[in-house]
Amino acid sequence: MDEISFSKILVAIDGSDQSLDAASYAISLAEVYRSELIALYVISALTQDDYDSDMQIEKIPESVSKVMDKAKSESDPWFSRIRNELKKDSPVKFHTKIILSPVKVSGSIVNYAENAGVDLIVVGTRGRSGFKRLLLGSVASDIVTYSHCPVLVVK
Repeated sequence: MDEISFSKILVAIDGSDQSLDAASYAISLAEVYRSELIALYVISALTQDDYDSDMQIEKIPESVSKVMDKAKSESDPWFSRIRNELKKDSPVKFHTKIILSPVKVSGSIVNYAENAGVDLIVVGTRGRSGFKRLLLGSVASDIVTYSHCPVLVVK
């Protein structure tokens, strides 16, 4: 069996405790494998196209720009928390990305991961009680089902 290695790890963030716990796992793995780490925040919205935080402002309609600005201010504390959790001498290259898309959140995460050449997706799921404890959250379940690469689901 070939040695397992992850050069690019994606962690999906939504601000929940579960997603931030997933980020901690992603950081640990990224440091062990000296990987690039991408924290991705996806917003599903009624737009005709995908927009992301790396696009030039002139290419984003004003209505979309307002939603992106809100998403940036909402996600900044989450991204900062992840950045601060990285060791000072960490070999990890850390990037953040926000995507606004008409596609389901899980679909956007899977599409981005495939297009970016991600080797591992790390995602959190909500803890549930009783029978529902056996079920993954719908986003996590869809990512596991449709991802081209391994997925680590963190509870």
